[in-house]
Amino acid sequence: ATNTASQLGAIAALKDASFLEEYNRIFDRRRKIVYEIFNSIPGVSMAMPESTFLCWVNVSRLGTADEVNAYIIKEANVVDAGTPYGAQGEGHLRIVFGAFREDAQMVTALERVKAALMKLGKEKGVS
Repeated sequence: ATNTASQLGAIAALKDASFLEEYNRIFDRRRKIVYEIFNSIPGVSMAMPESTFLCWVNVSRLGTADEVNAYIIKEANVVDAGTPYGAQGEGHLRIVFGAFREDAQMVTALERVKAALMKLGKEKGVS
């Protein structure tokens, strides 16, 4: 069951959805930033996220999802392997980028992930 605070928030949102346009702009900007960051890393690729909260990053050229995840946790202290989400998650990282309050916080975290992936790519000889 949904908690009372969530129900009240949903009712308020349905009564006045004027905030949605601003949120759509924010999340559209963020998904484009995420796309640009990850596609700038050698050996890493991703499609433009259709969602405004998370994306799947293909890191299969750098290792298994679990190997890359463990490396990034050690190097950047962030990320989540795709394998817990089913077989199709192998070779991918699941990145939730919609939970940040500010764009700058998101970019800081993603730049740490990018630096770790670039370091791993160099170690693996991926260019």
